[in-house]
Amino acid sequence: MLLVRVRFAPSPTGELHVGGARTALYNYLFARHNKGKFLLRIEDTDRERSKEEFVVSIKEGLKWLKIDWDEDIVYQSERLQLYKQYAYSLLEKNKAYVDYYYPEEWEEIVKKYIPEHLPIDKKKHIERSLILEPPNGYKHVKQRAKGAIRLFVEDNINISFVDKIRGKIEILSNNINDIVLLRTDETPTYNFAVVIDDYLMEITHIIRGDDHISNTPKQILIYNAFNWNIPEFAHLPMILGPDKKKLSKRHGSLSVIEYKKMGILSDALFNFLALLGWSPKDNREIISREEMIRIFKIEEVNSSPAVFDINKLLWMNSEYIKTKENREILELVKEISSDKYDERKLLTCIELLKTRTKTLRDFLEFGDYFLTEDYKFEKEAIEKINEKSLEYLKLLHDKYLKVEEWNKKNLEEILRDLSNKLGIKASEIIHPLRAIVSGKTVGPGLFEILEALGKEVVIRRLGKFIFR
Repeated sequence: MLLVRVRFAPSPTGELHVGGARTALYNYLFARHNKGKFLLRIEDTDRERSKEEFVVSIKEGLKWLKIDWDEDIVYQSERLQLYKQYAYSLLEKNKAYVDYYYPEEWEEIVKKYIPEHLPIDKKKHIERSLILEPPNGYKHVKQRAKGAIRLFVEDNINISFVDKIRGKIEILSNNINDIVLLRTDETPTYNFAVVIDDYLMEITHIIRGDDHISNTPKQILIYNAFNWNIPEFAHLPMILGPDKKKLSKRHGSLSVIEYKKMGILSDALFNFLALLGWSPKDNREIISREEMIRIFKIEEVNSSPAVFDINKLLWMNSEYIKTKENREILELVKEISSDKYDERKLLTCIELLKTRTKTLRDFLEFGDYFLTEDYKFEKEAIEKINEKSLEYLKLLHDKYLKVEEWNKKNLEEILRDLSNKLGIKASEIIHPLRAIVSGKTVGPGLFEILEALGKEVVIRRLGKFIFR
């Protein structure tokens, strides 16, 4: 039985974003489901744009998502000599030829000798003849020591492959120009390097975005030139924003590490990305990684574009937060916070806000009144505090001062008894009291907050307003 081997092959010209992360995730699920290998290749032949910091970011993002790769990472920049050897081997077999022109010379040739709007099949033959037999004034180019290497693309070849997501795809070779394999500086083109690498890495299945569909016939021609077996292909649908346009930052096209920083759990993002184009037969939305590996089939990925819904991600994240132990949440919150908080206070905050938060950062933002005296006041909360409410709170302050057993039951009884004596609704005291002690208009039960904050803190916060 053939051992499945797949790869994720990002270019380190930017950080790992959700589109790339989903591609890696589907490769990972496919490999694990089939008890195969998931490999990582860094396509870093673009010397100007490739950055080591992006390599670090890509690896960090995959590790955070717990997408672990097998075997050593392959770096294209370390294989340049290999690409040259394979390109020159095609030259020796007369399957490729050398293009000695410099780019500016070729522009001149195109303007002088190739009519505009010419069909590709006719244009291809004219270009080839001008390269193999340069016209007068350009004969000298063939005296150069090196040039670009192009693959001969014969006419009337029906290139077809069965995409595991989209079905059969066909194209006639007449519509493909001779393929540049090596540039004049002897660096490989994308399509050539990919084929060499996938062959040497023994890749059996290529799972990638549908923006690569147009590359696949060219790569098949290169495979055929070497008489190599061709892997199977699966091209994933695009991810769109809610407006059905290309995903942008305002829709959620952030780097994976940015999601970590904003308080998304790695398991939640993994779950969410998996469902951008695929779903289990019973339409469950919360599904474990282990279960996904067991049931995932690449053929069941939808060929239509997937829509990225940030609200769904936040809902899913809130569901994952609810399942975590408080201590585990504590450690996760500490990872994304640059401030150091009293762990006891932070655990109290987690206990009371756990069922109300959408992200880990919510504990710090919406629960700041548990953690610091410098908590933020919402505009709506400030509006709850007026001269009348302060009169009521002064009376409550005096009563709370005398409380010996500080628990939510006693605190609620005292407040409601006071409201009855004043002949007012309890809410006329509750709302301004919540506003003063938390700076918020909503949150956990007020009396749970009072108990958790403790007598000293509550009395002090009330006093700040009453006696100012």
